[in-house]
Amino acid sequence: MGRQPEYEPATAPPPPPAGEPGGRRYVYNGDAAPSEAAGFAPRGNRPVRKRRRSPLAIIAVLMTVSLLIVFYVWNKITVDRLAVEVGDLAAREQKILNANEALRAEINKKSDLDRIGRFAADRLHLKTPKEQPVWFDVDNERLARFQE
Repeated sequence: MGRQPEYEPATAPPPPPAGEPGGRRYVYNGDAAPSEAAGFAPRGNRPVRKRRRSPLAIIAVLMTVSLLIVFYVWNKITVDRLAVEVGDLAAREQKILNANEALRAEINKKSDLDRIGRFAADRLHLKTPKEQPVWFDVDNERLARFQE
């Protein structure tokens, strides 16, 4: 038989200086530095794999964002419409208040006692009495006899 090749135990390559890109990352096992003196290679992290995002998750995020944008725009349009409506109602209220003030002024003008007295004397030919009115009591029995 032939001679068999000798196998040498695997040794870890020396770690690159700190801060160098492409350096090997080590799992923290409590030691301050990787132990090469123990005769074994330090355990490295698993290779970094880029996580694949599912198309369903991307579509769900896009739908959520688009719904939020639609809701925001709808809200802005509704608020603008309400602001216009509030402005119209405020103008209408001011018109009504002005009309009420005009009616109150007309009522005050027409309820003046001098004006009413002139109207009664000129158009209705009424005169002010020269003597005071006399109050008298009506007997209910006599009133009942006259009504029969």
